[in-house]
Amino acid sequence: MKDASVRGRLLLVLLAAFILHASIGGAIAVRGARPDMALTTLLVSCLFVGSNTGSVLGLFAGLLEASYTNRFVGSIMVSRTLTGWLIGALEERIFRDSLLMAIAVSFLGTLASESLFFLFAPQPHVLRWLFRTLESAAYNTALSIPLYYLIRRVAAKRK
Repeated sequence: MKDASVRGRLLLVLLAAFILHASIGGAIAVRGARPDMALTTLLVSCLFVGSNTGSVLGLFAGLLEASYTNRFVGSIMVSRTLTGWLIGALEERIFRDSLLMAIAVSFLGTLASESLFFLFAPQPHVLRWLFRTLESAAYNTALSIPLYYLIRRVAAKRK
């Protein structure tokens, strides 16, 4: 029962992050680098859940992003679902409830998710895509610090 309530709260946090991303994401760009608040929220949230819930959160994030862009719908959904599953699968293998882990997962998870998306829907200008992805990963990493503390409170550490 507790897992269902945590899943519901994390879905609401993910929805709120996506709404912020869609409404003000472009306004807070720094030198062309835009944060992906929905992806960062997904990555940090998956640190507190297992692989099944991580997949559900990833599918939800992919569905939201794909409905907003209406291009590459399947590629976005599959890349986010696989990323959520992968980070959720780390549950029992490593100590995940740490800020340093959230920072590392945000950077590497952004690179992994965007690389999966690139495999499913190759972009025409590879170097531009690479630099944009690295800038987004850096921005997401900085954004993961306050998100970690928020999501940690929402997820209420499991025993």
